[in-house]
Amino acid sequence: MPRAAVIQLFHEANAFTPVKANYDGFLSAQYFSGDDVRQKFGSTSNWLGGVTQALDEAGYDIAYGVCTGCLPGGTLEGASYHRLVTEIIQSLKDIAARGPVDVVALLLHGALVVEGVATPETDLARKVRNLIGPDVRIAVPLDFHANVEPELPHVVDVIIGGKLYPHADTHARGKKLMELALDPVAYRTRRFRLPVAAPMSAQTSDSAPFSELVALSNAIEQRTGLTDVVVMGGFPYADSEEVGSSVLVTGTDDDVMRQAYRDMADAVWQRREAMTRSAPSFVQAAPDIFARAAKGRVVIGDAGDNPGSGGVANVADIFAALCVQNLPFAAGFMVDGDAVLAAKSIGVGNRGRVPMGRMQDGTPFVAEAVIERVDEVRYRNEGANLFGELLQGGLGAVLRVGDAGHIAIVTERIQAYDTQAFRSQGIDLESKAIIHIKSSNHFRTSFTPLAQQGVYVVDSGGYASTDARKFPFTRRATRILPLANLDHAEWQRQVEAECEIAFRPA
Repeated sequence: MPRAAVIQLFHEANAFTPVKANYDGFLSAQYFSGDDVRQKFGSTSNWLGGVTQALDEAGYDIAYGVCTGCLPGGTLEGASYHRLVTEIIQSLKDIAARGPVDVVALLLHGALVVEGVATPETDLARKVRNLIGPDVRIAVPLDFHANVEPELPHVVDVIIGGKLYPHADTHARGKKLMELALDPVAYRTRRFRLPVAAPMSAQTSDSAPFSELVALSNAIEQRTGLTDVVVMGGFPYADSEEVGSSVLVTGTDDDVMRQAYRDMADAVWQRREAMTRSAPSFVQAAPDIFARAAKGRVVIGDAGDNPGSGGVANVADIFAALCVQNLPFAAGFMVDGDAVLAAKSIGVGNRGRVPMGRMQDGTPFVAEAVIERVDEVRYRNEGANLFGELLQGGLGAVLRVGDAGHIAIVTERIQAYDTQAFRSQGIDLESKAIIHIKSSNHFRTSFTPLAQQGVYVVDSGGYASTDARKFPFTRRATRILPLANLDHAEWQRQVEAECEIAFRPA
């Protein structure tokens, strides 16, 4: 029976947020190996689930090495990175010592930033390659928000990214990745940067422009010489030469691959205004939000303080505004361990004042509330976005403000993108006129069916702000849209340069 090795290092790093990632964050969020990986993730809709199913169907014996991931956050500490890589590579050595390895699935995010390491994901891939040799195929899935490192496609064999945001296609894309890697045809992947860094709020594939780009990529990849084309949204919170959206093309014909990129780049140019549009502030959107909420339920996503993009998830201005209006609401998650402990000290069933988060002026928001619940927050997603994934928020609290307002607070920084974030805490979403989540787009698959009067994505101005001008970029972001005013000639110059860069030997 052929053997496959599966390993993972998964972290999305916002280089501007003060919250650093470290080894302990991986241990507490996701750190498994061996049969535990299959038990925890083999039946989920994420990348591991898709990779597992494809290998099972192909008749492979799967050996799982260290598979670890951390909640999206800040730059990973250098010492923590090196420790994690050492443990991942050692687990692969242990697998290889037990018999030949025929294929390796190396699961990466694509937006990792590490102190003192310029290209951490490529460096890990090189270590894998050096261990298993030149003839064993390495297959790499990347998150839709990857800032793809330039030499990675030259170190591994096949790379594909997710096409959808929210990430409802990771299982299917994981399966396709392994099918390509196991195909006798020697496919290769090339990365082409686009001269744009799209804000997270503009990247949803549920609507234009990205829904149109997904449809176009699906059509283009049917051409002879191609097998996969994907527009990567990119992760705009990194001051690097690789920041921004890109196109990954997998195939066998270099000229056809270049033309696929040119066609996608033309389509992006035509949609550049929508691609670079930031979200409005809550203050700007509030009059329409409240008017519509008076007629039926609305859902508000705060992209600016989204913990899934490196936000601290403690900006309280929208929470404060909801508390002074009369419509029933649910808001979460506010990430503030001290606020949870304050609620616990007041006691379930009692009324008290709970300071939480911070307002834009730097002061905490103080809620006068009844403490309805204090308990561990632990639930599995039931929506299409990463179905089955386990979310753990540590000790949490539910506060009732007024007669029908509810605020959910957690100790650990997680994103409330699934309705189970509220339902698991006993909050009845159907009774609310307003549902507020700190999220950019992941919430759409689960919450849109509840949005009778519409979905609003706003920007509270946190560390995940959709306004690129708020961040101290010094490198590539200053030379591409939206920070640079590119004319079509300069756009085309950068596109043609990418056609050469993508095929330049590592």
